Amino acid sequence: MHITSAEMEIMRIIWDLDRKVTTRELTGRLPDKKLTTISTLAGRLISKGVLTSEKIGRSHAHEYEAVVSEEEYQALQTKEFVKSIHRGSAKSLISALFANEDFTKEDIEELKGLIDERGQ
Repeated sequence: MHITSAEMEIMRIIWDLDRKVTTRELTGRLPDKKLTTISTLAGRLISKGVLTSEKIGRSHAHEYEAVVSEEEYQALQTKEFVKSIHRGSAKSLISALFANEDFTKEDIEELKGLIDERGQ
C-alpha cells in the first residue's frame, strides 16, 4: 500500500491531531485544496484501508479517523523499501545510510544501543 504525497497531507493532519477530523477542519488546514479534491483523496485513503469515514448528519460533511497509525505506516513502508530496493537486506540499507555519512556520533551510539537491546 502506498500513500501519495497529496494523500499524505491529509494523513499527517489526522495523525498530528490524533483524533477524528471533520471535512471542515481539513479544508481549513489545506486552503490550497478544494473540498472535492479533499473528498476524493479521503475516498482513496478509505479504499486503501488507512482511513475511516462517518457522515455527519444530512450534510456532505464527514469525520475521518486513521485506522493505521503513523508508526505502523512507517514500519510497513520501511519493510517494503528494504524488500524492493535492498532485496530484503536490512544490512544493505544500513550500509547505504552509513555510506552517506549522515550519522552523528549520537545517532551511532543510539543505534548501537538498539542493536544491543535487540541482541539480548
